[in-house]
Amino acid sequence: MIHDIYDPLTEYDNTFRSRFREIAEQTFDELAKEGQVDVNANLLTCQKKELEEGILKTVKTHLARWNFLCYTAWIVAVISLSILAFRFSSWPVWLSVIVGIIAVAVIVVMIWKVHPKIKALKGDSSSLEVKIAKLEQEAWDQMKALNELYDWDVLSRMMCKTVPRLEFDPYFTEQRLADLQNTYHWDNSFSQERSVVYSHSGLINGNPFVICRTKKMNMGEKTYTGSLTIHWTTIEHDSDGNSYTKDHSETLRAEVTAPYPEYYEKTRVFYGNTAAPDLIFNRRKEGLAGNEKSLAYKWTRRELRKKSQDLKNSDYAMMTNEEFEVLFNTSDRNNNQQFALLFTPLAQESMLALLRDDKIGYGDDFSFSKQGMINVIIPDHLQDINIDLNPSQFIHYDYNKAKENFVATNAKYFRAVYFALAPLLCVPAYQQIRPQEAIYGRDMQKHSSFWEHEALANFWGKDHFKHPDCVTDCILKTDLFSHDDDEVSVIVYAYGYKVEKRTTYIQKYGGDGKYHNVPVDWDEYIPVTGFGQMDMKEDNKFEENQNTTQKQRLQHIRELTNNFGADIYRRHITSKVTPIQPE
Repeated sequence: MIHDIYDPLTEYDNTFRSRFREIAEQTFDELAKEGQVDVNANLLTCQKKELEEGILKTVKTHLARWNFLCYTAWIVAVISLSILAFRFSSWPVWLSVIVGIIAVAVIVVMIWKVHPKIKALKGDSSSLEVKIAKLEQEAWDQMKALNELYDWDVLSRMMCKTVPRLEFDPYFTEQRLADLQNTYHWDNSFSQERSVVYSHSGLINGNPFVICRTKKMNMGEKTYTGSLTIHWTTIEHDSDGNSYTKDHSETLRAEVTAPYPEYYEKTRVFYGNTAAPDLIFNRRKEGLAGNEKSLAYKWTRRELRKKSQDLKNSDYAMMTNEEFEVLFNTSDRNNNQQFALLFTPLAQESMLALLRDDKIGYGDDFSFSKQGMINVIIPDHLQDINIDLNPSQFIHYDYNKAKENFVATNAKYFRAVYFALAPLLCVPAYQQIRPQEAIYGRDMQKHSSFWEHEALANFWGKDHFKHPDCVTDCILKTDLFSHDDDEVSVIVYAYGYKVEKRTTYIQKYGGDGKYHNVPVDWDEYIPVTGFGQMDMKEDNKFEENQNTTQKQRLQHIRELTNNFGADIYRRHITSKVTPIQPE
């Protein structure tokens, strides 16, 4: 029987961490077996390569020493001959003979000993490099079949095996978006001014979630400086009353502040649940967890007590567990009764444990807001991790290093995703309440949503769509052009800026008693829009069962991509791009 998770921190530490590692190792071994990798042969090849690399390192060390000796000896020979040439007539004969013998001896040693040694070491170095390159290529050939078996879904499959309540969609579908909009009142205005970099959608106990990274442009400001040097002459008098002219100069400086586009990316977790449907609150991390004796903690507790007692101006009612109220500060909440139904004593205990621990998890590194039936979590630890899940990151020529990288990288991703969802798992009501069997859009065909289209466009990159004059980053948005069964065409709009050089003259008062126009060069950012067409074919018709091999999946992908004439297969969608030149 699959049990709910009410203490995500303990469950991860006692169960999920080790279970995921076992599943990751088992998955890698199964892929290697299916790819028929000769592990012993690859290990032997890599050992030979490491041995040759060790020898090459020694040879290069010796070569560096002999080169140093060569340079030093030539310097000694040149200095000796130079001294002999300039001092020959004034030196005693015996001294000149000694200096000459030294110079000749150094040159002879260089020609007959040092240079041949350097040449031999260079030859050894070159031959070793060739040998190492051949061994590495041999190792790549041995791992080729395995490297071709990695796919975009490997992490999501392993996570679903580890946490049975978790499900991932192959891609973000119109059905999932319709569920969020119509059942949970998702406000689609969020995505209007942002571009989706990547998104992962699915279900937790039947309730929908989306992990997404978006890009947004905010118009900031940039300050430009300019200068002008002025000169003037004054008539001065000395102590005797005699007049003389004195030259003066001064550098006048001016500034111009102008709009400047700035681009930001942020990763969020959205989660829909019908529990406490009217509740609204905003919780921001304050760094108080683990610092319960600090003045900041005591001050926050004092302010919350004061607010709770202010019956005239506040509807906030502080719970008995003051530690929870301080560390999970939601004093702006609009409904105390629904909040109490969500955050039961068990939920409070689990949340406090999550906030206080930064060894197993990440501690208090997240904000948590609830707007009706939509929950939004912004974890700090997801901001620096790219969970686009590109399988190319697992490719390697060394079997041992490939396995180590595969397990460690996926374990890092699993920990990051799990603890991004952990605040939701602390709430028992979120797991006890399931959606109705037939919610809006459940029977719709599973076609990709515009979120997935934007993510795919960003995966292609702005250079395929941007305006020729664009010099900044771009916000990529898409518009459906045609849709025929599982073939989709969209127009991609790349919103960016071109630069026009401007000069503004600012009047500054100089030491000569006059006003001067100081030139300040600055950039004016003017909006430009690039275009491109992206054609996609969704991979919805491959019938997969328990006996389906990874080779069969990849063979299907190759056939789908070749038949469609596409260049990229990503997350069950193959695609190609046609740039459109602006008029």
